[in-house]
Amino acid sequence: MSALSARPLPVLNGNKVLLRPFEETDITPAYIGWLNDPATMRFSNQRFTSHSEASCRRYLQGFEGSANHFMSIRLRDGGAAVGTATAYVSVPHGTVDIGILVGERKLWGQGIGLDAFQTFVNWWLDQPCIRKVTAGTLEVNVGMVNLALKAGFHREATRRAQELVDGIPVDMHYFARFVGADR
Repeated sequence: MSALSARPLPVLNGNKVLLRPFEETDITPAYIGWLNDPATMRFSNQRFTSHSEASCRRYLQGFEGSANHFMSIRLRDGGAAVGTATAYVSVPHGTVDIGILVGERKLWGQGIGLDAFQTFVNWWLDQPCIRKVTAGTLEVNVGMVNLALKAGFHREATRRAQELVDGIPVDMHYFARFVGADR
């Protein structure tokens, strides 16, 4: 199966997590709660939207028939849902932009995000049609900046004062890894 097809990705196994295609049954009160939690969404533009079961269903449906993918991040031990990962694929350019969310705040700082991110990124870098994986985050999202650097990404661009957080302009950093880069 081509990674760039509209079909679901396989289950991806990390050390602490597994990633599997997000399903309609994953739209739970806990998931909707992550999206509506101001602390969890502090650096995401999702903070400007009030999420509901219907809005989450529409978002999931947006992936159908596209080369983009939406994954559920689950603990290997017990299978509990702890977050999500997205991949926005540009087929003509051989690139994929990755995003992750660890919604379960009690698990922050335990390596869950790094394991999920590295597992997802490494799978994409192994696909023959992909040459580059990218990710972006606000400078003040120190956890995500550190995660990208630990995963072997290099900062390739900065948009100065791109977005406002608590009324203060902050920079947006863009990171990339190319196929063949050290893992």
